[in-house]
Amino acid sequence: MLHSLESEQVNTKFSITLNKLVLLVCLFVVAYFVYGKYAFYKVEQAEASILILTPKVNDIYFLDMRLIGDVLKSKHKYRLAKVVNVTDDTVAIVYGRVTYQWQNAVVNSIKFDDVNNYDYFKLIPDYLSFSKIKEMRNNEAIYLVKRPIKNKIYGGFVN
Repeated sequence: MLHSLESEQVNTKFSITLNKLVLLVCLFVVAYFVYGKYAFYKVEQAEASILILTPKVNDIYFLDMRLIGDVLKSKHKYRLAKVVNVTDDTVAIVYGRVTYQWQNAVVNSIKFDDVNNYDYFKLIPDYLSFSKIKEMRNNEAIYLVKRPIKNKIYGGFVN
């Protein structure tokens, strides 16, 4: 009888240790993916800071309209803008006609080629000085900048 009680206690201790080990491995996996996502975010932000200093035609600016002004009071607060002309002291951008509620919706619209539509961007440009653009980047009104490679961002065309 004593022998059976001892074996049950050993199995219980083993299963508790195994559960802790599995939990620890799961925590390491989650920490690894969180760190990877954070590292990607930091690289993307560093790239955006460099691209904002050297704008080129067809750069795409991701805007948070709440920080630009009281233009939008609705729940849709994110918008795209495209650089159409760069001079010595100003940058001409055109805004997208569509506003989005979430930042990932903006990325999804690019992935699913919504931006590729002919009338996606407004025709009348807005001229901004370099200092204004830097200020918008510093207060995160421009929260991301992407430069198309072969007219593609996130796998979608942005003509």
